[in-house]
Amino acid sequence: MRRMIPIMKRIAAIATVLLIVITLTGCAARMNKVMASWQGQNFNNLMASWGPPNQVFDDGAGGRVMVWTSTRSYTTPGSSTTQTTGSATATGNTVWGTAASHTTYNPGQTYQWRVYRMFWVTKDGTIYRWAWRGL
Repeated sequence: MRRMIPIMKRIAAIATVLLIVITLTGCAARMNKVMASWQGQNFNNLMASWGPPNQVFDDGAGGRVMVWTSTRSYTTPGSSTTQTTGSATATGNTVWGTAASHTTYNPGQTYQWRVYRMFWVTKDGTIYRWAWRGL
């Protein structure tokens, strides 16, 4: 029975990793679809929808590269475990006992990362290329 617990934990860990990969694959496909929907559109429509870009660069061909950036974060939930120990002794009609409890709290952790959404725009304002990094 004791050997089953580590195996079950490994199986649960593998299943979690697979679920994350499947989820991220779906998110990437959705992001590609969103980004591709702007190709061929006028940059003014994108700005009306997304607001002004955070950075603008020359594309080397007379156009511009527009970059939107933001910081994303995810916080894991905290957890706690409580261990209670005790003993009791009965003598006649009297019960004597002791109990102790110890709680360990593991706070949640926050992870942050930068995301980038980039569009290449011709000098007449038409979006001709896009790229992204980070979900």
